[in-house]
Amino acid sequence: MTIRELRAREKLSQAEFAKRIGIRPGTVSQLENGRMKVSDRIADRIWEEFGTEVGEMADQKTVKKPKAPKLEIYVQSPLGGNITPEEILAKMPEGVEACFVRVDQNLIWWVRGEETGAVEIWRDDR
Repeated sequence: MTIRELRAREKLSQAEFAKRIGIRPGTVSQLENGRMKVSDRIADRIWEEFGTEVGEMADQKTVKKPKAPKLEIYVQSPLGGNITPEEILAKMPEGVEACFVRVDQNLIWWVRGEETGAVEIWRDDR
């Protein structure tokens, strides 16, 4: 299935489709017109949102896990305090690809390409 076919099936504009998978509307246009290939990240987001594969991957007969329900996740420190994924994301630099929460160290380690770093989860402002 192509992205254009998926959008038609879901009755979504390019802007609505882009918003659902977290990309810019211009990127949808480039994907549909073959000026850009579907990256693994975009394919994963489409799978998570719509439970279907698009482009070349749709022809490969791969087996994917069933779509998981959306969960509310809270990370709790043994010393008290919770942090949500949204709060973790707000602490990350733009473009971060992965992060690792270490409440025992009060740190969130992050990865962006070859660059890595860490930020504190909770500040002790005593």
